[in-house]
Amino acid sequence: MSLDQITREVEQRLGHRRLSRTWAKIEILLGLLAAGTGLFFGHFALSSTDRNATEGVPYMTVLGGLALFVLGGYLALAGHRSHLYQSANESLALLIAEIRQLNKKDSVI
Repeated sequence: MSLDQITREVEQRLGHRRLSRTWAKIEILLGLLAAGTGLFFGHFALSSTDRNATEGVPYMTVLGGLALFVLGGYLALAGHRSHLYQSANESLALLIAEIRQLNKKDSVI
């Protein structure tokens, strides 16, 4: 039995659906882009020298930048978590394969 088959068996027994490495990488990329954009908007809103002293701080732009930063951080962490789950599933499948192989050797002797 191959490692891929064992991984599918583990996922099926646990009731998990197959995770996509491509989607996890896209989540990380989109998250980092959103977080960077949020930081840019927040910095731009707080350091703008074009406004008068009477105008004050553009709070909606600052809050929008903060929201983008938080959303981006969440997406990047979600993609990373997906990679960790995939690695754990593959490690478990390797461990199962090794145990099965050892049991076959013991039963032959």
